[in-house]
Amino acid sequence: MLERYYLEYLRKRQREISDDYMSSQSGLWYPTIYPDRCDGCAGKEVPKCVEFCEKKVFEVRDGKAVVVRPQNCVYGCIACEFVCPRKAIAFPQRIASLPRVKMEDKGLLHRVKCVKCGKIFLTNRDTNICMDCEKAH
Repeated sequence: MLERYYLEYLRKRQREISDDYMSSQSGLWYPTIYPDRCDGCAGKEVPKCVEFCEKKVFEVRDGKAVVVRPQNCVYGCIACEFVCPRKAIAFPQRIASLPRVKMEDKGLLHRVKCVKCGKIFLTNRDTNICMDCEKAH
């Protein structure tokens, strides 16, 4: 009974991802199935992921689930990952689809130890003296 409510919840969350959100994303997004882990949900007529996915991303081949329509996968949806009892489904890291930014372009703070007082401070300047020690001079 609880499983049925959970599956309904996952389907609802899958539908909530709007077309606007999907179209604003770039990059590929689809599941990977580890064949050594997938047993086709042994004992079931159809694997749970095949039965669950309304986008028809999966099919059964040689008794195991296979990704056959990766382009149908909803960007950001990982619902089928939780449906798999053998943890055979994985998705790319969401951060991997973001463009890489060089460290020097970020303007981030870096940790520095003050040569005068020994205090550790954060700065985006090229200095090794904290502001307290700078003010003292």
